[in-house]
Amino acid sequence: MFRLIDWMRSLPENLSVEFVRELSALEEELSMPYVTSVERIAEARGESRGIATMLLKVLRRDCGELATEIEQQIRELPLDKLEALGDFALDVHSLEELQAWLNAHE
Repeated sequence: MFRLIDWMRSLPENLSVEFVRELSALEEELSMPYVTSVERIAEARGESRGIATMLLKVLRRDCGELATEIEQQIRELPLDKLEALGDFALDVHSLEELQAWLNAHE
C-alpha cells in the first residue's frame, strides 16, 4: 500500500526532504530493541521467581511453615501453573489442601 501511495504522489523537493526526515523520526520512535531468546528466557525466569516468592509468603501466612520439598516444588512450577496456584492460594487454608493441589498439577 505504501508503495502505491508513494508512486501516486509526487512532492516538491523541499516537501520530499521533510517527508523523509519525519519518516525517519517516526521509524526511530516506533522501533523496539531486539530481545534475544536468552533474554526472553531470563525475563520469564525472573518473573516466575518473583511470583513464586510472593506465593510462598502468602501460603506460609495461610498454611503455616512449608516443608522444603513443597517450597521447591512451587519454585519449579512453570509460569502458567504459578498463576493457577495464585488463584488457588486465595482459598487454601491447610497444608493438606496445598499438597493435594500440587499433586493434582504435577
